[in-house]
Amino acid sequence: MSRYSLIAAIVLAAAIFLFDTLTQFDVAIAVLYVAVVLLSLNFTGRRGTLAVAAICILLTLISFVVTHGAGMESGAVARALVSLAAIVITTILALRLAATIAIIGESERRYRTIFRSTGVAILEMDFSALKARLDSMRSDGARSIDDIVRDDPNFVREALGLMKLVNANDTTFSTFKAPNLEAFRERLPDLTPKEMEPSILRMLDAIWNGRTNFESEGVMEAIDGKRLNVLYTVAMPTDRRALDVVLVSIMDVTARLEAENGLHQAQAELAHVSRVATLGELTVSIAHEVNQPLAGVVTNGEAGLRWLRRPEPDLGEVSASIERMIADARRASEVIKRLRALSSKATPQPTSVDINELVQDTLTLVQREIASQHVALRLSLADGLGRISGDRVQLQQVIINLIVNAIQAMGAMPVGYRQLAILSRAGEDGVVLEITDTGPGFEPADEARLFAAFFTTKPEGMGMGLSICRSIVEAHGGRLRASSPASGGASFEFSLPADKEAA
Repeated sequence: MSRYSLIAAIVLAAAIFLFDTLTQFDVAIAVLYVAVVLLSLNFTGRRGTLAVAAICILLTLISFVVTHGAGMESGAVARALVSLAAIVITTILALRLAATIAIIGESERRYRTIFRSTGVAILEMDFSALKARLDSMRSDGARSIDDIVRDDPNFVREALGLMKLVNANDTTFSTFKAPNLEAFRERLPDLTPKEMEPSILRMLDAIWNGRTNFESEGVMEAIDGKRLNVLYTVAMPTDRRALDVVLVSIMDVTARLEAENGLHQAQAELAHVSRVATLGELTVSIAHEVNQPLAGVVTNGEAGLRWLRRPEPDLGEVSASIERMIADARRASEVIKRLRALSSKATPQPTSVDINELVQDTLTLVQREIASQHVALRLSLADGLGRISGDRVQLQQVIINLIVNAIQAMGAMPVGYRQLAILSRAGEDGVVLEITDTGPGFEPADEARLFAAFFTTKPEGMGMGLSICRSIVEAHGGRLRASSPASGGASFEFSLPADKEAA
């Protein structure tokens, strides 16, 4: 096109020059040179346009001199000045236009480069048919997308058919294993499985309510049948109410989700190892808690036999002995059940939990440890606390770890100064449990990394206990904090949200 523009500009400039020089019309024929300047934008740059403008000005002056000679008639001079002014103004405007076109062109090239090579799948869609369909249904009295789907359960599939694919980038083809745009356009509705329909339904609701963007996660399929976990965003420009240009970006997060699942699995394994290690530290206390009721069973059994062997058996005493045996056996059974729960690798099972009952159950397992270390226990459990939702085993692990840490921290303190306080109270939106000791505390510099993995102040510690505790608490929607006043001691406080269903 630039070649033809050059030829056209030369021909037009010659024609204007000849017509302006050889005719005697009282009009500013040289004004037509502006067309030559504009044509120059197609085949030259800034300097070339300036050169063309200079040539047009020169041709105008030559025509004026040839036609009028030394006679400077006011009308002719005015026409010449008008022509020159038109050429100059057109040149300035043409250069500005060229600069603007260059900026737009560069922006377009940059956009196309990003569109084609970005690592996210980008689809340019036309939702105009879908928008028209929704507007029609609104006019027919539909009040919401839920009403539409209630009347027509297959509407989501119909909506997918109304979404037209206009263009897609290279990442889209590689992500969905599509050979080209046409193949992907043809298969796109089939790549959206039924599991994706609830997410598509929420997107339709966003369009219905006039939102300009929507983001969600879902499951799609590649052409080769591989299932993809995707995070997708839909951008609907406000300046195109017909939704004829909609950008959909799709990110394949399958690998990320697999990595997260692997991390959760590793955390669960580590938490289990930590529980087993903690139970190992409490072996003496656990043995005592189990042996006590077993010893009671033996004692009451022997007493019952003695009552039976009398010349006149006392059946009332025998019955009382048997009842005490049953109670002791149940007590031992409860201890063993809690130990089995703590040592198991079962999947977390959220239930409605009373934090005070959980503390009391946990103290059963560490009571011997508290007594053997001569620790004075102060228990202050508030009444009327709401229940929380969580996994009893995991929460019990947190409480055991914090109590055992507190007991070990006070090991170097004089016997009379070892005090352990456990307090429960109502929080802003749930329950708070605080465990405080009178040990040496920790340095302010250590507070920031206290919950970091592998950080420990104990020579033989792994540095995983507090890190696991925080992970468990945060997984329950709570928060674990630590503080150490200048006077000594340490306080660990965790808050958990209330169980709304139990309220």
